Amino acid sequence: MYDVVVIGCGPSGMGCALNLLRANRSVLVLEREAVGGQIATSPRVENIPGIKEISGLAYSDALFEQIIGLGAEFDLEQVTNIEKIDEGQFIIKTESGKEIECKAVVIANGVTHRSMGLKNEEEFVGKGISYCAVCDGAFYKGQEVYLIGDGNTACQYALLLANYCS
Repeated sequence: MYDVVVIGCGPSGMGCALNLLRANRSVLVLEREAVGGQIATSPRVENIPGIKEISGLAYSDALFEQIIGLGAEFDLEQVTNIEKIDEGQFIIKTESGKEIECKAVVIANGVTHRSMGLKNEEEFVGKGISYCAVCDGAFYKGQEVYLIGDGNTACQYALLLANYCS
């Protein structure tokens, strides 16, 4: 039985695992797709304190090496069910039929960008198309940018970008 199972192997899940391991807990990290989450697809990251610039893939690889080095176990598995058996006891079921017992579960399953559905859109992500004004807006300082979106987030992003983009 694990102390904690972390579902999701992006920066949040790995950060959680890191702190649990430092607190001497046994940790299993489950991920359904690939280590690193969304940040692994970012060609350049400049908003991590203490790191001037790094690719998202290099950053997520470094996090993964760190948690594995501290004793985290890792498995590529799709979680299909979480069942609370008793106070402090859970069973996690996976697509491949595994049943994993643990005392606590952390769900860090991340987010997915909503694409615009443009032809060849993926080809231009990080090369002109960005999904986060807070993360990537400064890369376009002094340039003309277009914001596509609606709701409060789009308004907040427009106000932010107006400070340094036209």
